[in-house]
Amino acid sequence: MSDVYKPLVLDMNRDWWREIIIYEIYVQSFQDSNNDGVGDLRGIIQRLDYLKRLGADMLWLTPIYESPLEDQGYDIANYKAINPLYGTIKDWEDLAAETHKRGMKIMMDMVFNHTSSQHAWFLDSKSSRDSSKRDWYFWRKGKTGKNGERLPPNNWASLFGGSAWKYDEATEEYYLHLFSPSQPDLNWDNPEVRNAVFDVIDFWGKKGTDGFRFDVINLVSKMPGLPDAPVTDPTKFEQNAIPMFTNGPNIHKYMHEMNRKVLSKYTACTVGEMPCGVDEYEASQYVASERQELSMVFQFHHMDLDGADGDKWNPRKWELWEFEKVCRIWQQHMLGNHGWSALYMENHDQARAVSRFGNTDPRFLSVSAKMLATVLFTLRGTVFLYQGQELGMPHPQNWKLEDYPDVETQDYYKSMYKSRKEQDPSKEPDMSDVMNAIKLKGRDNARSPMLWDNSKNAGFTNPEGKTWIRLNEEYMNLNVQTQERDPDSVLNYFKQLAHIRKQHPMLFYGAYVPVNPTDPKVFSFLRTQGPYRTLVFCNWCEEPTDFEIPEDINTDLAVMLIANYHVDEPVLEHKLQLRPYEARMYSLRN
Repeated sequence: MSDVYKPLVLDMNRDWWREIIIYEIYVQSFQDSNNDGVGDLRGIIQRLDYLKRLGADMLWLTPIYESPLEDQGYDIANYKAINPLYGTIKDWEDLAAETHKRGMKIMMDMVFNHTSSQHAWFLDSKSSRDSSKRDWYFWRKGKTGKNGERLPPNNWASLFGGSAWKYDEATEEYYLHLFSPSQPDLNWDNPEVRNAVFDVIDFWGKKGTDGFRFDVINLVSKMPGLPDAPVTDPTKFEQNAIPMFTNGPNIHKYMHEMNRKVLSKYTACTVGEMPCGVDEYEASQYVASERQELSMVFQFHHMDLDGADGDKWNPRKWELWEFEKVCRIWQQHMLGNHGWSALYMENHDQARAVSRFGNTDPRFLSVSAKMLATVLFTLRGTVFLYQGQELGMPHPQNWKLEDYPDVETQDYYKSMYKSRKEQDPSKEPDMSDVMNAIKLKGRDNARSPMLWDNSKNAGFTNPEGKTWIRLNEEYMNLNVQTQERDPDSVLNYFKQLAHIRKQHPMLFYGAYVPVNPTDPKVFSFLRTQGPYRTLVFCNWCEEPTDFEIPEDINTDLAVMLIANYHVDEPVLEHKLQLRPYEARMYSLRN
């Protein structure tokens, strides 16, 4: 056997949270129990048996706290109170009890980079320059421009567009908001803020929460002094300031402190969302077991492939070798540095995988959704699923701008319209490319209600009711009830993958060994652990494709574990022709 494909002997370093499947519930779109058109906690309880059958082990709830909902709950006004739209604390306690009764766990979404501008902390901080909570946020005096105009304290651009500073007339200072003006940034350099954050985690830990997802957590340590960002676009005052507030100088100190002071009291699983860039070296500092910070991180390198220069709104065609390279770097680096990966292809912030990375042509929708699932379930790490992904849900096809309520999408459209109108005020600008980008990458593509059956409103709410966001028109053909009855459905394929993964610990822990990393059409790799090996290959295109398994890989006793087409051949030959989006997984017994 060639050394290239030689089995590796590895330390398994087993942990319960490494061997589970986590299912994200976008609460307002999952199941409505009181017919107000908004999903809620009681609705989730109604669907727990479905989630158990699917193979979910932990349920991650998007934020359900009191909030003005200007950013769909990621603007929290009270961390210890439930938004009445979703229910009550008693409803949450009942949900936790019912979830635990079924042997599943619950993960809460924590947003600690910022609060809502309606949070009592911020209202106090804003009330006076002398407020005891003034230093809980970033307040600064403005500057005076060359012509005497008032300017913000620095030139940072907000991640949602425009300046990252908002002026407060009453106290004549600016406050920092990396996102919307309704989301002022907390000052983690103040130990009182950190202790208040730790108290919130403790509150939910005591109530029985098993895991925490930390929103944009790598942004909580800013560059001391908040200096101007380098000027990269001379045509604007606001500049890209991502290096000034991402993975800042105190971030690992703060994460370790959070772990030691509160997370270590619970056997909690933690995942930190790391937008704005975190490379594999930085990530392994967050998750290496000996550092006692986080369990794993969400990184975005694979999610950024279809946006030019990391700009999600500027779609680009990507090549398979690019995806393979990202996978290989993260798979192998985490293994070599005692780290762990969070595996995902879609979530509440990311548009649907089958529309971005698969093929929504009716001929290929099902097989390409299954192919993507095969990739997701056979990599090293903890698998995260997002509601509706198990149905192969594509994007809505016929939505207009007003059907996308997301603040990020609306701000993007307005800013593009404004800049184009200024260039030529005499005519209405052509916005078709902007709408195409929204239809491909807008966050609301993944936020439409869950499709439970083919009744009007898809079983999400009362058939005569109005849903909070428009329904995906695919519900007549693409829903849970129909797919549960079809043994060949995407849903039943997901169930099989979940079962296979749990029967093969190597799929959690084994090393990733690329087979043909530069193949332009077939993504293929081995997972190896001690004497055991699993071979995975996926044709990532809509044409039949020739594929050759290297002779060094002995396939004599190969046993097929799963395939997304019917396979007749009793023996795995080294030369194959794969059908469009064909995916197979084999256990190699020698």
